[in-house]
Amino acid sequence: MHTAFGNLFPEIADKETRVITIIDQEFTGLPLGTYALIDLYCTDLDCDCRNVYINVVNQAFDKPLATITYGWESLHFYKEWMGGDDEMLVELKGPALATFASQSQFAPKWLEILKDILNTDPAYAKRLQRHYELVKASIEEKQARK
Repeated sequence: MHTAFGNLFPEIADKETRVITIIDQEFTGLPLGTYALIDLYCTDLDCDCRNVYINVVNQAFDKPLATITYGWESLHFYKEWMGGDDEMLVELKGPALATFASQSQFAPKWLEILKDILNTDPAYAKRLQRHYELVKASIEEKQARK
């Protein structure tokens, strides 16, 4: 099970959710508008996947245009943690389009954009890791109160 970071930490999400405005459809091939990159994290207390799903959303569409998976650890970490075949591990490590999710015709372009962001903005990648840690700590705290 996954939840959006903003469901647990709405004030932080309001300040830290990445928003992208497309102002040139011809250049990007994407519909004009403002898009949010909504980060979702695993809520399983026993899971240490160190992975995030990022939904690209826009109010004009009724479902995410892309769901992208990204893990910040090495491929070796994911192989040790989960095993599995190389294709599955590459998707888990990402960034990659999540095979379980329906993807729009724009998903490959959004994957390209997210790869560029992660390669050029290390602070954003660190933010996703920090959000993961906050979510896990919140879940542990709630479990301890039971």
